Amino acid sequence: MSYPRYTWVGNKISEEDMAALYQRKKATKKPITAMVAEAVSKYVKDVGK
Repeated sequence: MSYPRYTWVGNKISEEDMAALYQRKKATKKPITAMVAEAVSKYVKDVGK
């Protein structure tokens, strides 16, 4: 099953949250897109409970 590609939803993330993500990116060397993907995956799994 394929899903349509969606535009980046980063414009829905507050400036404060993006700043926090950027600080975490610098500390962990993990791309913000990878952190967001992990968060979305966890959210989707948790919602199904």
